[in-house]
Amino acid sequence: MIKFYTNQELSQKFKIKLARWKRWSREFLPPDPLGGLQSGYARQYNPDEAFTVFLGGNLVGDLKFSIPEARQIMHDLQSWLVDRGFYYNFSGTSPSENRTKFIIQHYQIAIYRPTIGDNNDSAFFYLTKGLIAQESIKLHAVPLRQERFIESPINPAKRESPVNAAASHQVLNISNLRHRFLRLLEDG
Repeated sequence: MIKFYTNQELSQKFKIKLARWKRWSREFLPPDPLGGLQSGYARQYNPDEAFTVFLGGNLVGDLKFSIPEARQIMHDLQSWLVDRGFYYNFSGTSPSENRTKFIIQHYQIAIYRPTIGDNNDSAFFYLTKGLIAQESIKLHAVPLRQERFIESPINPAKRESPVNAAASHQVLNISNLRHRFLRLLEDG
Protein backbone atom coordinates (compact mmCIF):
# COMPACT_ATOMS: atom_id res chain seq x y z
CA MET A 1 0.00 0.00 0.00
CA ILE A 2 1.31 3.42 -0.95
CA LYS A 3 1.50 5.95 1.87
CA PHE A 4 0.65 9.55 1.08
CA TYR A 5 2.07 12.56 2.92
CA THR A 6 0.87 16.11 3.47
CA ASN A 7 2.89 19.31 3.16
CA GLN A 8 3.03 19.63 6.94
CA GLU A 9 4.32 16.05 7.45
CA LEU A 10 7.02 16.36 4.81
CA SER A 11 8.09 19.78 6.00
CA GLN A 12 8.58 18.41 9.51
CA LYS A 13 10.29 15.19 8.40
CA PHE A 14 12.82 17.02 6.21
CA LYS A 15 13.19 20.02 8.57
CA ILE A 16 12.33 22.43 5.75
CA LYS A 17 10.19 25.48 6.39
CA LEU A 18 6.60 24.83 5.32
CA ALA A 19 6.45 27.89 3.04
CA ARG A 20 9.67 26.80 1.27
CA TRP A 21 8.39 23.22 0.83
CA LYS A 22 5.11 24.51 -0.65
CA ARG A 23 6.99 26.81 -3.03
CA TRP A 24 9.24 24.02 -4.23
CA SER A 25 6.16 21.83 -4.65
CA ARG A 26 4.52 24.44 -6.88
CA GLU A 27 7.73 24.82 -8.89
CA PHE A 28 8.62 21.16 -9.42
CA LEU A 29 5.26 19.36 -9.60
CA PRO A 30 2.27 19.85 -11.88
CA PRO A 31 -0.82 21.44 -10.33
CA ASP A 32 -2.67 19.34 -7.78
CA PRO A 33 -5.44 17.47 -9.62
CA LEU A 34 -7.75 17.56 -6.58
CA GLY A 35 -7.90 21.30 -6.27
CA GLY A 36 -6.26 24.64 -5.97
CA LEU A 37 -5.42 26.94 -3.12
CA GLN A 38 -9.06 27.50 -2.15
CA SER A 39 -10.50 24.03 -2.80
CA GLY A 40 -10.31 22.88 0.81
CA TYR A 41 -8.19 19.82 -0.04
CA ALA A 42 -4.64 19.57 1.22
CA ARG A 43 -2.20 18.25 -1.36
CA GLN A 44 -0.99 14.74 -0.72
CA TYR A 45 2.27 13.34 -2.05
CA ASN A 46 3.25 9.81 -2.95
CA PRO A 47 6.95 9.01 -2.30
CA ASP A 48 7.98 9.81 -5.90
CA GLU A 49 6.35 13.23 -5.82
CA ALA A 50 7.97 13.93 -2.45
CA PHE A 51 11.36 12.87 -3.85
CA THR A 52 10.87 15.13 -6.87
CA VAL A 53 10.32 18.13 -4.60
CA PHE A 54 13.21 17.06 -2.33
CA LEU A 55 15.56 16.70 -5.32
CA GLY A 56 14.48 20.03 -6.79
CA GLY A 57 14.96 21.67 -3.40
CA ASN A 58 18.47 20.21 -3.17
CA LEU A 59 19.38 21.53 -6.61
CA VAL A 60 18.14 25.01 -5.67
CA GLY A 61 19.01 25.19 -1.97
CA ASP A 62 22.28 23.26 -1.79
CA LEU A 63 23.75 23.32 -5.30
CA LYS A 64 22.55 26.90 -5.97
CA PHE A 65 20.92 26.35 -9.36
CA SER A 66 18.07 28.68 -10.32
CA ILE A 67 14.57 27.21 -10.38
CA PRO A 68 14.43 27.13 -14.23
CA GLU A 69 17.86 25.43 -14.29
CA ALA A 70 16.73 22.89 -11.66
CA ARG A 71 13.60 22.13 -13.69
CA GLN A 72 15.74 21.57 -16.80
CA ILE A 73 18.14 19.31 -14.90
CA MET A 74 15.29 17.26 -13.45
CA HIS A 75 13.70 16.93 -16.89
CA ASP A 76 17.01 15.81 -18.41
CA LEU A 77 17.68 13.27 -15.64
CA GLN A 78 14.14 11.85 -15.29
CA SER A 79 14.44 8.74 -17.47
CA TRP A 80 17.93 7.97 -16.15
CA LEU A 81 16.68 8.20 -12.55
CA VAL A 82 13.70 5.93 -13.27
CA ASP A 83 15.92 3.44 -15.09
CA ARG A 84 18.33 3.25 -12.13
CA GLY A 85 15.57 2.76 -9.54
CA PHE A 86 15.62 6.17 -7.88
CA TYR A 87 11.86 6.42 -8.51
CA TYR A 88 9.25 3.75 -7.87
CA ASN A 89 7.79 4.55 -11.30
CA PHE A 90 4.11 4.74 -10.36
CA SER A 91 3.37 5.89 -13.92
CA GLY A 92 3.45 2.27 -15.09
CA THR A 93 5.96 2.78 -17.89
CA SER A 94 8.53 0.04 -17.82
CA PRO A 95 12.12 1.18 -17.58
CA SER A 96 14.71 -0.22 -19.95
CA GLU A 97 16.81 -3.09 -18.66
CA ASN A 98 20.22 -1.93 -17.51
CA ARG A 99 22.49 -4.71 -16.27
CA THR A 100 25.12 -2.39 -14.78
CA LYS A 101 22.68 -1.00 -12.21
CA PHE A 102 22.99 -4.24 -10.21
CA ILE A 103 26.75 -3.91 -9.68
CA ILE A 104 26.81 -0.18 -8.92
CA GLN A 105 26.97 0.66 -5.22
CA HIS A 106 26.81 4.44 -5.45
CA TYR A 107 26.06 7.08 -8.09
CA GLN A 108 27.23 10.66 -8.52
CA ILE A 109 26.23 12.97 -11.36
CA ALA A 110 28.54 15.76 -12.49
CA ILE A 111 26.48 18.62 -13.95
CA TYR A 112 28.45 20.76 -16.40
CA ARG A 113 27.18 24.15 -17.45
CA PRO A 114 27.17 24.87 -21.17
CA THR A 115 30.14 26.54 -22.74
CA ILE A 116 29.62 29.89 -24.43
CA GLY A 117 28.25 29.45 -27.93
CA ASP A 118 26.80 25.99 -27.24
CA ASN A 119 23.54 25.77 -29.20
CA ASN A 120 22.53 22.28 -28.10
CA ASP A 121 18.92 21.74 -26.92
CA SER A 122 20.03 20.81 -23.42
CA ALA A 123 21.76 23.54 -21.49
CA PHE A 124 23.71 21.03 -19.41
CA PHE A 125 26.01 18.06 -19.91
CA TYR A 126 25.83 15.19 -17.40
CA LEU A 127 28.54 12.67 -16.59
CA THR A 128 27.67 9.84 -14.22
CA LYS A 129 30.08 8.01 -12.00
CA GLY A 130 28.91 4.62 -10.77
CA LEU A 131 31.11 3.23 -7.99
CA ILE A 132 31.63 -0.53 -8.27
CA ALA A 133 34.25 -1.09 -5.56
CA GLN A 134 36.66 0.77 -3.36
CA GLU A 135 39.45 -0.33 -1.09
CA SER A 136 42.11 1.21 1.08
CA ILE A 137 45.65 0.60 -0.11
CA LYS A 138 49.14 1.83 0.71
CA LEU A 139 51.57 3.04 -1.91
CA HIS A 140 55.07 3.76 -0.60
CA ALA A 141 53.61 3.87 2.93
CA VAL A 142 51.03 6.51 1.92
CA PRO A 143 47.43 5.48 2.65
CA LEU A 144 45.26 5.82 -0.47
CA ARG A 145 41.78 4.87 -1.62
CA GLN A 146 41.49 2.93 -4.85
CA GLU A 147 38.17 2.97 -6.73
CA ARG A 148 36.70 1.03 -9.62
CA PHE A 149 33.87 2.84 -11.33
CA ILE A 150 31.92 3.25 -14.53
CA GLU A 151 31.72 6.72 -15.99
CA SER A 152 29.28 7.56 -18.76
CA PRO A 153 27.41 10.57 -20.14
CA ILE A 154 23.65 10.77 -19.70
CA ASN A 155 23.10 12.64 -22.95
CA PRO A 156 25.51 10.85 -25.33
CA ALA A 157 23.92 12.49 -28.40
CA LYS A 158 26.03 15.54 -27.71
CA ARG A 159 29.01 15.36 -30.07
CA GLU A 160 31.76 16.64 -27.83
CA SER A 161 32.09 16.41 -24.08
CA PRO A 162 32.59 19.85 -22.50
CA VAL A 163 34.37 18.34 -19.50
CA ASN A 164 37.77 19.80 -20.32
CA ALA A 165 36.37 23.12 -21.59
CA ALA A 166 33.92 23.73 -18.73
CA ALA A 167 34.73 26.48 -16.29
CA SER A 168 32.93 24.69 -13.47
CA HIS A 169 30.61 21.86 -12.58
CA GLN A 170 28.47 20.76 -9.66
CA VAL A 171 28.32 17.21 -8.31
CA LEU A 172 24.95 15.78 -7.35
CA ASN A 173 25.55 12.91 -4.96
CA ILE A 174 22.30 11.26 -5.98
CA SER A 175 22.71 7.99 -4.06
CA ASN A 176 23.38 9.77 -0.76
CA LEU A 177 20.51 12.18 -1.44
CA ARG A 178 18.13 9.26 -2.04
CA HIS A 179 19.30 7.43 1.11
CA ARG A 180 18.88 10.59 3.18
CA PHE A 181 15.39 11.12 1.72
CA LEU A 182 14.31 7.55 2.57
CA ARG A 183 15.80 7.69 6.07
CA LEU A 184 14.07 10.99 6.89
CA LEU A 185 10.80 9.78 5.37
CA GLU A 186 10.82 6.64 7.55
CA ASP A 187 12.07 8.27 10.76
CA GLY A 188 9.52 11.04 11.17
